[in-house]
Amino acid sequence: MTRTPTAPLPFPAAFRDLERALVRRRFRQLDPVLRAEIAAIAVLVTAFCGWQLRLPLDGMARAAGPWAAARILSLWLAALVALAAVAAGARHAQRLRSPARGAGAAEPAWLALPIPPDVLARHLAWDARRIVPWALVPALGAFAAAVGLIPFPLLMLIAAGFVALLVPAGHAGCAIAFHLATGSPVPAVGPGPSRLHPLERALAIAPMETRATRLPPARWRAEAPWRALWRKDLLITLRPTPAQGRARRLLVVMVLSALAWRLPVDPAFAPLAAFALALAAAAMLAEWLIELAGADPFAALRALPLGAAPVWAARVAEALAGAGVLVVLHVLAFPALEPAALRVFLVWIAAAAVTLGVLGAQLGITLHPRADHAQRVLAMTLLVAVSASLMIPLLGWALLLAAVIHSALRLPRWSAAGEI
Repeated sequence: MTRTPTAPLPFPAAFRDLERALVRRRFRQLDPVLRAEIAAIAVLVTAFCGWQLRLPLDGMARAAGPWAAARILSLWLAALVALAAVAAGARHAQRLRSPARGAGAAEPAWLALPIPPDVLARHLAWDARRIVPWALVPALGAFAAAVGLIPFPLLMLIAAGFVALLVPAGHAGCAIAFHLATGSPVPAVGPGPSRLHPLERALAIAPMETRATRLPPARWRAEAPWRALWRKDLLITLRPTPAQGRARRLLVVMVLSALAWRLPVDPAFAPLAAFALALAAAAMLAEWLIELAGADPFAALRALPLGAAPVWAARVAEALAGAGVLVVLHVLAFPALEPAALRVFLVWIAAAAVTLGVLGAQLGITLHPRADHAQRVLAMTLLVAVSASLMIPLLGWALLLAAVIHSALRLPRWSAAGEI
């Protein structure tokens, strides 16, 4: 008995099935421990936002009435909606300017499929808007802070308005990003390449922005595995790659943190500005190390006779080198501090750079090849650490050390033959 082949789904229905499958698969890729950690981080962020807003809303409600508190809450939620739109738009623009290519292909993988550009544009915008629902996490804290201060019907009306605006805000952010990335909101009409849909032009042109360079023949040499990985990371950083872009931004922020000592401002402000910029440089050091880990081809790296130890040693050596560069730049800036105070300052920025660098290195290793997951985990960890430090001094540093220890405990799962 012959089986009648199933008719192919229309493109919109097929992509809706694909998107549902992607959501399920990405959720299953997170191990139970990581799911619990993400849930705990969400609860902590919600509690922090509620704690921060409760006192201002209470003071406003007592001084000017519940309607004034409702206005403050509405403005805060409007800023959150705008931030979600900006985040979705930035994510969409970054994907359009740096599309993924197929294996061995000279064009992005999406252009190799016979998909109408309108349907493809909708799917790429959907993927960028996946970040928008995270705005609900701080919003829940804001609503919890307003309970008892704003009449319940009015609070529900504000909540409904927030949810109603969140979805179109994500669409608007992606639409603006599409216009800025492609230069046209609608397909052009005319002969030749101008007849292409703006999305097709953007995806076809973006990979050509990085020109191919002729590389010298590979030379084989015998050296320690960690040193070979360190040399490879240095070559990747010196060549036109995403890691090079992160390294440039890292050096710029490092130099700015040292130049903060020379600003013509109040001497009491200079240490604060220098320390804040040094912390930003430490975070960017961790992001650079994660980018280097993501540059390692999964199949090629796992085919090598390497364990976790040499990979970890190479990346930690780079973290130590980055911390050393940061300290040297601050020493060369000749800060106007007493010797004892200067030593304390240098120890703090060195400890911050080493801690964040090691955390980024370990996240890049344990979550390889998903560097995007590692970047998100790092961002959430930093957000929780900053929030905790604002609530209880030095608590954020304890959480960072706990994150370093937890990621170190996951290193034995890394092997040359198996998956993480």
